[in-house]
Amino acid sequence: MTSLKPKSSTAQLCNKKENTKRLMWYVLQQMFLESKTFKVPISYYDINIWSGEILFSAASESVTTRDSLRLTWLTNSSLTCNDGTSAGYYFRRGTNTQHWVLYLEGGGYCWDTASCNARWRRRPGLMSSTRWPRARRAPAVLSADPVINPLWHTSNHVLLPYCSSDMWAGTRIKPRVNSSFSFAGRLIVRSVLTDLLQIGLVGRLLLIGSSAGGTGVMLNADAARRALRPYGVRVAAIADSGWFLDRPAKAKHSSSTDAVARLGHSFWRGSPPTSCMREYPDKPWLCYFGYRLYPHIRTPLFVFQYLFDSAQLTAEGVRAPRTRAQWDAVHQTGAALRSSLKTVRATFAPACIAHGAFARPEWLAINVSGVPLPRAITCWERRFEVGAGANQQRVRCAPRRLIERCSWPQCNGSCPRLRDPRTGEEVALAALLQSFGLDVRGAAAAMGLDARQLARMSRAELLPLLAPHT
Repeated sequence: MTSLKPKSSTAQLCNKKENTKRLMWYVLQQMFLESKTFKVPISYYDINIWSGEILFSAASESVTTRDSLRLTWLTNSSLTCNDGTSAGYYFRRGTNTQHWVLYLEGGGYCWDTASCNARWRRRPGLMSSTRWPRARRAPAVLSADPVINPLWHTSNHVLLPYCSSDMWAGTRIKPRVNSSFSFAGRLIVRSVLTDLLQIGLVGRLLLIGSSAGGTGVMLNADAARRALRPYGVRVAAIADSGWFLDRPAKAKHSSSTDAVARLGHSFWRGSPPTSCMREYPDKPWLCYFGYRLYPHIRTPLFVFQYLFDSAQLTAEGVRAPRTRAQWDAVHQTGAALRSSLKTVRATFAPACIAHGAFARPEWLAINVSGVPLPRAITCWERRFEVGAGANQQRVRCAPRRLIERCSWPQCNGSCPRLRDPRTGEEVALAALLQSFGLDVRGAAAAMGLDARQLARMSRAELLPLLAPHT
């Protein structure tokens, strides 16, 4: 590739577009084409979703604010958390009696005796209801505050805490030999729906889940739709960051996601949708992976997925890239996630290093191609309402499929900020690019800028230069 020479400040002012192209070529050269070692001082993947290292709400959190939900135990007392304690849900009645939102929490899973014992030692709150408070603060999508939750703040809100460690797929009520844990996630979801019918569930039910809860939504959506159809309740679903891939592990001592799912399916007595298991009769555990399960889902489904999902990267054993091969692995995962979404009818996929969006207030700010996530969801809801005959006029709205066009992490200005886990401070975009191999001094020279000036540029200043050309 032709070397780039510094341009004068006059040329910079006269030919901004040419400068931008030069900078982008320099970025591409530095990040993708040069044979060099990349030094990354920061670990960006500091969660391990596969062993339950992430929580969207603290299970022991006790609140008394107006935006709280009250604990209700399941009527069916035979269905329990892993340790045999009672399962339940948190509920708050809304003013819109015809709309209900049920949120399935995430938090990884365990798949055999050793991993479950380790999970119990590290995260007992994910396996027991012993410390559940009487009230819980609502995650963002269950908030009654219209500023935090403009779409569903008037709905009836149901929070289903995750204590079954089975991707909401298990049907093992009694512990197996050599284990003290039960796995009843799928049965708990079914029982909650039965209880909700008793307290007034009518109209429409929106199932939402994040991470393992997102996978659980895909696994349970059709069963919920069938169970509620006789009562006239229409069901739709949103899977947030639950679209995992069965890719081989990169790390030497990591188990593949396929192997872990195989063990878990047997350990939990998992029950994915029957039609999917018929397609994979010898490998039914493949139905835990979104792109394999999706063709069998009949319920209207909206898939939200970060293209550089940090949990997927962790599951593959991909850490913060320090070599060219590791950096290539990050891009390969992103490309695989992008490709796996090609048949999804309604999807929203920003190019971010992150995991889980809907539990946090920041979900309102995420956008792809200038379309905010809430608007994309509103348009999706309108479309399936039209399909149900609610409104026969044509809906003009955002595209059904919004997948980021740029190919490198964090190129989207609305991505959640990366923070240094050692200090808690935000990682500046220029520093991020530098850690991924960008020679800031050389890039500044290519633009005719001072290196310090480029390093001080904000995300808002840098991204318009970079994103459209990747």
